[in-house]
Amino acid sequence: MACASALVLSSSLARAALAVYMTPEDLAASAPVVVEGTVVRRASGFDPVNGTLATYTTIDVETVHRGPRSFEAIVVREPGGTYGDVAHEVDAVPEYRVGERVLAFLEAAPDGALRTAAMFLGKFSIEEDARGRRWATRDLDGQGLLPRRNVPALERLGHADLLAVVAGIPWRGARPGRDARHRASPRATPLELDRLSWDPETTPAEAAGGVTARFTSLSGSNPTRWFEANSGTPVHVHVEPARNPLLDDAGAVDAMLRAMAAWTEVPEGRITVLPGDTAYDYTGTFIASPSKIPSGKNVILFGDPYEDIPDPTNCTGILAIGGYWRTGSIGGTVNGVAFHRALSMYVIFNDRFECFLGDPEDLTEIATHEIGHGLGFGHSVAYDAIMRSSAYGSRGPRLGDDDRDAAHCVYPHTLTLQSPNGGESWEAGTVRSTAWSTTVEDGPDAGVLSLEHSANGGATWSVVAEGTPNDGLYAWPVPSTPASNHRMRVLRRHRGTNVPASFPSACSSDASNGSFTILPHVPRAGSIPDGTTAGTGLSIDRGFASALVLNWSPSCSAEATDHVVYEGSLDALRAGTWDHVPALCGTTGDPWATIVPGSGNRFYLIGATAGGREGLLGRSSDGTARPASTSACAPRETSSTCGG
Repeated sequence: MACASALVLSSSLARAALAVYMTPEDLAASAPVVVEGTVVRRASGFDPVNGTLATYTTIDVETVHRGPRSFEAIVVREPGGTYGDVAHEVDAVPEYRVGERVLAFLEAAPDGALRTAAMFLGKFSIEEDARGRRWATRDLDGQGLLPRRNVPALERLGHADLLAVVAGIPWRGARPGRDARHRASPRATPLELDRLSWDPETTPAEAAGGVTARFTSLSGSNPTRWFEANSGTPVHVHVEPARNPLLDDAGAVDAMLRAMAAWTEVPEGRITVLPGDTAYDYTGTFIASPSKIPSGKNVILFGDPYEDIPDPTNCTGILAIGGYWRTGSIGGTVNGVAFHRALSMYVIFNDRFECFLGDPEDLTEIATHEIGHGLGFGHSVAYDAIMRSSAYGSRGPRLGDDDRDAAHCVYPHTLTLQSPNGGESWEAGTVRSTAWSTTVEDGPDAGVLSLEHSANGGATWSVVAEGTPNDGLYAWPVPSTPASNHRMRVLRRHRGTNVPASFPSACSSDASNGSFTILPHVPRAGSIPDGTTAGTGLSIDRGFASALVLNWSPSCSAEATDHVVYEGSLDALRAGTWDHVPALCGTTGDPWATIVPGSGNRFYLIGATAGGREGLLGRSSDGTARPASTSACAPRETSSTCGG
């Protein structure tokens, strides 16, 4: 098989671990091999015998500062890579670049293959300035260091000074216990090198440049998500409580459940992370680490059971790693971003880190962060984000606004505006119900939404309601802007700032499918109270000679401007016939009138008018609306805004 160079691990993969800063002195004590040379090849290789996938970096060695003097060209093996339609994204991996001169602190994996000691903490770039002075630099920007000390984004040490540390501080030797029993002597090349199938040559995965957005994907060039979220299907994660740093299985499981719930209960996000088997025996089932073979299981492991992570030194080093396996092909597009499909995730905690992970709140915080990586999220530059590259300590599983934005944009709920959705005719000045639906939320908080209205077919929008409860209904006073090209939309705004430009301004929203019409407002006359309440309704008094004086209460509608008076025969009414006819078709707005009654027993009805239309005449004793006169004073309203 031909061996082709492949640049497969992006810079984001090297920027996603949580670690305790390791001094050069501690690093020297942890590394049995220290070499200086030039990176000449970097490629992904698949081992067909045991099914493992890794990335292999070849270094032409110029100087062996510690270790076998026979090393001339070495191959460093790190987890992660791509092959065919499967890819493995993992955090904490150091980034080696072809053509780069490096000073690498190395150690032997259990099978003797070389790997970087303390992962990203063990790799230095060698540079020379204009004066010929040589410097060793570590890029720690975004690398996930605990705030134990002020560490610069780019740590720059004198090359000679760093070599003096190597010469003055010997390797501390293999740790008593499993290291002495299982770790082989360092090998210049891994045993499997000659049988590997190599991934075709690719281009660098990450574009150069600084971080401009808040939340990121673990792989900037290959965003990945769990498409199960589209249907509301949970992602189940098993927990193997053995070797946990709390020395309390129930407490460790509880910490992991709290970490899962933090992502599940994001109101804006649809991702649901639930526990699978919380007494899972992964190590008794699988001979290889989930960081090496895609087992198809989502799992959290404690105590680094497969020795994936370099050992800590003096409570410094890598706390945990989190990663996922994904397809090489695109699984679908969400919010304009093409995502690969996640296949499985894992979180592996280092051992001998009880100094930090022995606190339940700290353990929960780190678990929440690493599960975030398993969901596809990289590091954030927002200060309050759980995905920030620095741990807080004693924070627990609390997410920040930027974390919620990440869950929202990558795993959005589906919002559907139901009304108005196009074709409606709503009268200005009325109150109409704006209705929407959303996919089922998890957790106690349904979140809030914003409503916006456009009077020009969606060209521009104005706020109707900001932060209204996501309960599916909002009473909207229809504005006085008669036209036929109105639209409404419902949306969830970002909680933070500087959301990646690849995502829309609102990661979940829906607008009217078509335009609706706002009609001019028609004043409502309403009706006169029927007198069932003391002091209201119509009263009749004797006037001068045979005249009667009628007085009535104001209409239930404040828009009423005048009144009509109808007179009918009480005998006809008793016989079941309404025969009322106009007696007055206007009172100049006064709530009283003088009437000379006709012969016989008479009854009177008072109606209000507004905008040239007549309101209802109230309701009869059986609750039905009183009919209009056969010779009404004005056209009658079809409905009343206030009844009576």
